[in-house]
Amino acid sequence: MDALVHQIETHLLAAGGWVPTGQICEVFQITERSLRQAGERPGLLDQFAVSSTRQNQSGYIHHRFLPTADWLPIKHRLRRHAIAELRRVRRWDQARKHCLTGKRPYQTERHTGQLVFL
Repeated sequence: MDALVHQIETHLLAAGGWVPTGQICEVFQITERSLRQAGERPGLLDQFAVSSTRQNQSGYIHHRFLPTADWLPIKHRLRRHAIAELRRVRRWDQARKHCLTGKRPYQTERHTGQLVFL
């Protein structure tokens, strides 16, 4: 499988831009579904390519060739998701700690976010 991923990455690098999904599937004899994530299994192109639909045709581009205007929204979405995950872990960790020690959970004021001491 790693050899196939390497071959697809080489193909996208050689293309130097957007490559239609159908072309990738045809050249490498794979299904379109195997390119995308399925549950916990990552897609074949998740590590190095970005997918998009342009002019009603889906395709992929290697992240090295992605224009800045297209890259920035993706970067911001990834960062927002990562920050949200870190906050969720911190909230769960604090809730667990409070349950184990018998402390009451922190309460914050809704509008300003300041802590309310009870």
